[in-house]
Amino acid sequence: MQKLLWLGVLILLATSCNSEERTAENRTIADGIDSLEAVQEEPQRQEDKSTTDTTVFKVAFEQFFRALQTSDTAAINQFIHREYGLWIIEQPGAVPRMTHVTDIRNFKREYQDRSFFTVKDEVKTCDLKEETWPTFSCADVDYEKKTSGYSKDGCFVAGPGKFQKSGYWNYASLTESQIQTIKSTLPFVQKSVLHTATSFEFHFGFIDGHWRLLFAKLIYPCSA
Repeated sequence: MQKLLWLGVLILLATSCNSEERTAENRTIADGIDSLEAVQEEPQRQEDKSTTDTTVFKVAFEQFFRALQTSDTAAINQFIHREYGLWIIEQPGAVPRMTHVTDIRNFKREYQDRSFFTVKDEVKTCDLKEETWPTFSCADVDYEKKTSGYSKDGCFVAGPGKFQKSGYWNYASLTESQIQTIKSTLPFVQKSVLHTATSFEFHFGFIDGHWRLLFAKLIYPCSA
């Protein structure tokens, strides 16, 4: 009888040890699954971060700028989103003019029907600096002395807030449908570039995994 009792105790101890080993093993497997999921999610977090990383944007802008300088139509069209297109803002008179473009070959600038690529004759260099845009005053513009009117000269990239609040579309003789289309595009703008020598602006958004040129403002300051 006593031998049977000892045998029962030994069986219980063995069962308990096996149960603890299985529990520890299950915890190890669970920890491994959590680690794997974390590794799989990391590229997505990195991709999300890249949409606002200025260093990554600068690479895309350099590609855009190079395409502009070489008049590479196909490359520029890659920066135009098929659905949202590109809105180009000019000011031939007292009010702005906005043109919706889906193929850069079809766009002609207001003055002398020049192509978009004539912008390169005026925007010859653009070494981006990430900082708040400089202030501007028409009183400080002097074309003979080549003063731009800005408190600092150069090429600056900043957030889109100023442009999103500018309201050019409200004065460009657009239909209500066009205005609504523009307003639905504005939230996508993430990076705004200012070239002070011309006062031209280029506004980009990160859509479908690529930086897109959504708005370009080709207006000479104090000219109206």
